[in-house]
Amino acid sequence: MYPLVDIGNSYAHLYKGGEIITFKHENLFKEYAKSKLYYINVKHSLKERLKEMPHWIDLEPYVTLKGAYEGMGIDRKVLLLSRGDGLYIDAGSAITIDKYENGAFGGGVILPGISMQKQSYAQISPVLAIEELAPIDLEMLPKESTHSAVSYGIIAPIIALVEKINRSNLNVYCCGGDGELLSYYIKEAHYSNKYIFEGMQKVMKECRC
Repeated sequence: MYPLVDIGNSYAHLYKGGEIITFKHENLFKEYAKSKLYYINVKHSLKERLKEMPHWIDLEPYVTLKGAYEGMGIDRKVLLLSRGDGLYIDAGSAITIDKYENGAFGGGVILPGISMQKQSYAQISPVLAIEELAPIDLEMLPKESTHSAVSYGIIAPIIALVEKINRSNLNVYCCGGDGELLSYYIKEAHYSNKYIFEGMQKVMKECRC
């Protein structure tokens, strides 16, 4: 099996032999310039550069998702194809929450990622700047510190939105850098950093790439 690569806005993630390796974009180009691999890409500034890689195969033309709208991110499409019906949360630079039901895209939302939200708090006031989120209890408003109040303000609205969207109690699948963190607050959520590669493998199998 050739390597699979998910090229995101901040980093590229390469899947090979069951392991995931994270690269800065330029390092990926240098190390795998002469290797054959299959990729998806959401970083628009790299599109022309990718056309110059003769051994790299873009999977986007082979991806078909019923109900998808024009311009929908290829990473979102591929993720929805990984596990069948469910609610899919990809928590990276941005947070996407997408529904896949009855074999079709059922709508979704895009939110600022947790790191971006933390930066926005710091821009309001240095008092609101935090490095890491504090553990919170969603059933109780924070009373112990500003740190907890900011953490609650970031996490609680995301989880409330997930619960509102998922009234049909679909399986919830989380991935991305902050996916494991969010899965802790979602009842019976599943987490894996390999879902998107499972989706890529399904696309390759169906199109016999």
